[in-house]
Amino acid sequence: MKAINFDAKFVEQIKEGKKKTTVRKGIKIYERGEIVALTSNGEFFGRARIIKVLVKRISELTEGDAKLDGFSSKEELMKELKRIYGEIKDKDLVSIIHFEVL
Repeated sequence: MKAINFDAKFVEQIKEGKKKTTVRKGIKIYERGEIVALTSNGEFFGRARIIKVLVKRISELTEGDAKLDGFSSKEELMKELKRIYGEIKDKDLVSIIHFEVL
């Protein structure tokens, strides 16, 4: 079973259903309906079903994308992406992984 790892600060948001997506740099491959393990610091905290994966450029991310990812604004999402990945460019591709916690 594939796993998606999250920073510990996102675990409660995920469990409460406030974070329904994760934005990851690059093209990530998951099948619709696939069951994945949810982990934080390598420790299992739940399972989720993949709903869909959308690929966009950084410049195409919207306020709606940020809200589904548990952020209050696109600006907040961009700060977090820069913290995690370092330099990101408008032309860089990201995968928006939509999931539902089981």
